[in-house]
Amino acid sequence: MNAERIDARVLGAVRYFNAATGLPVRRSLAVTALAVDQEPDAAAGVSLVRNRRSTYVVAEVVPELAEHRGAFLEPPPEPPLGSVAVELAVRDASGRYLARRHTLLLPRDPDPVDAGLEDSLFRPVDVELLPSPAATTRPGWALIRATVVGAESGDRLPGALIRVLDGGGERIARGLSDWRDGVRGEALVAVPGIPITTWGNGAGDGPVVTHQVPVSVEVTFDPNFDPAGGALPDPDRLEDRPPDASFDFELASGQVIYEELQLPLL
Repeated sequence: MNAERIDARVLGAVRYFNAATGLPVRRSLAVTALAVDQEPDAAAGVSLVRNRRSTYVVAEVVPELAEHRGAFLEPPPEPPLGSVAVELAVRDASGRYLARRHTLLLPRDPDPVDAGLEDSLFRPVDVELLPSPAATTRPGWALIRATVVGAESGDRLPGALIRVLDGGGERIARGLSDWRDGVRGEALVAVPGIPITTWGNGAGDGPVVTHQVPVSVEVTFDPNFDPAGGALPDPDRLEDRPPDASFDFELASGQVIYEELQLPLL
């Protein structure tokens, strides 16, 4: 019996986590490559492997990064770091998380000295999974159950990004409107961490303490998104677009709000 040693460099890794809890998603997910550098035919050369820590390792990208597989001490200088865009799709068979797409930029920095940097090969890329309307929630979370529609047409809008901002403009939660069983446009946004009581503004006859906090809800929709054609939304790209509408609410711990969010689309 002859032992054969096979060494190969991995190219990167992706770790998915729950948007509400911030915890890694341990269940098995279906992660597939859609395209490399926007070329659909190149996706056949992408190989992914799920390890014991539920991290999805990119083992191969052919032909773009074929030479990186066997290069350890001196990785090839070409292509430059972050110049190869791999489009990945992730789906959850249980239906707790909405399917999405995201972009992974390769190659990553292989220098151990830079292991703490965002683009290090030794650091997995964290990608947020957003809850479906059927997702499990926890006591004490504020929940926004929304239906996103066009103000003029009344049509439901799938794949719309909903962002919840606190009084200082910081994002504290986000969600997507869904598209299961046709165009539904329903969304669940879980907002954990709202205190049971907090200080009021103390102005005039206002209360000194209150159980509600003011938030702004921004909604962004891509009119080119077509779930019927098999497309998946990328929430991170929607973050770069200006919101189509904004709404003001007050949320309390454990509160559930049911709202129709109307977007004034042209």
